[in-house]
Amino acid sequence: MDADARKIIIARLCDAFGEVTDVTPEADQPLHAQFKELWLSKPWTPSPAEAISVWRNWPNERPEFSIQPEVVGETGGPPESNSDTYVLGRLWRSFSYSFPWNGDDPVLVVQLWLNRFAMERR
Repeated sequence: MDADARKIIIARLCDAFGEVTDVTPEADQPLHAQFKELWLSKPWTPSPAEAISVWRNWPNERPEFSIQPEVVGETGGPPESNSDTYVLGRLWRSFSYSFPWNGDDPVLVVQLWLNRFAMERR
């Protein structure tokens, strides 16, 4: 992904979700977009929460998506099918969530990831 494409994606994500920063470590690596305050649906807390997405092979594949590990539902549990992952030396919580992906809208793909929080009560 070239620098212009990265800037466009970050700008669109900022318009939709607030502060999003390109934290990609090197120009030859996939875009790493960090969300500073991403609002999650109730009862998930903390909200807003930090999240990060890694855009490998975009738009042919949806980005990887992880949230800060402190995010829990009303019973104090994390999202189902979760695992700890390290991105850029920091611990994040990833989780599996299947949804069909076909397109090139970065805002839509993040909204689809967020559907996991709207659908699951934990």
